[in-house]
Amino acid sequence: MIYLSPRPVSSTAGEFYRDEGYDPFLSVHAPRGLRDRIYAILRRGTLKWKKRLIDRRTGARARILDIGCGTGEFLAILGKDYRVEGIEPAPEAARWARERLGLKVHTGSLDDVEFSRDRFDMITLWHVLEHLPEPSRELEKIHRLLADDGRLLIALPNIRSLDSRIYRSHWVALDAPRHLWHFSKPQLELLMHKSGFEITESGMLPLDTFYNSLYSEINLKQAGGNLQLILSPVRLTITTAASLVWGAVSGQHSGMYYILRKS
Repeated sequence: MIYLSPRPVSSTAGEFYRDEGYDPFLSVHAPRGLRDRIYAILRRGTLKWKKRLIDRRTGARARILDIGCGTGEFLAILGKDYRVEGIEPAPEAARWARERLGLKVHTGSLDDVEFSRDRFDMITLWHVLEHLPEPSRELEKIHRLLADDGRLLIALPNIRSLDSRIYRSHWVALDAPRHLWHFSKPQLELLMHKSGFEITESGMLPLDTFYNSLYSEINLKQAGGNLQLILSPVRLTITTAASLVWGAVSGQHSGMYYILRKS
């Protein structure tokens, strides 16, 4: 297991979600430049891809819970076809989802919410598991909330991807001190087995290779100056292409999703 040490204590961890490097409203800001416009276009495409992933794996009017739902765009795109709820620890983002999008979003964590007795047909964690101080404990709660034939969907970065090995300490998905854990498939399988789940399917997150390589280049340029600026376009192109090929051959994609059921 690869993990962050030392890590922020629980009482101060929230400070690191309020700095300029983490913006829960990035997806709802008006684009301010070319990079923001590209992000907005890719974001819309990603939301549609996520919905198709859900549509193929659950029935009409299924009850879905999104943990760490941010400002709620994913829930909003699901809302016409499913019964959806969200949990978001950032009060401002949760309020935005409720007031602007009319969604049922709870502020806080799983410990803070009392759900109805009806269990969920699907629970999703999009880039959330790596943030949780005690993932085993959270997965035990999720196990109780999920219907016996329900599905759990987890998406997260892959520490064994090629772009991770190339960028090393500059790899953007390390994201210290917010990311506390770094998984590859074998470690995730062990954690899930311990928590009463088994992986039934896994696959790549289509845009993560490009995103992780691009923002890792930005980290590298900030650390390395003009020389890195000169090398960046060539290295970004080669790294992105090589990481996609490596992921296709080895299954070790830059970002991965996993579908799980109760074992």
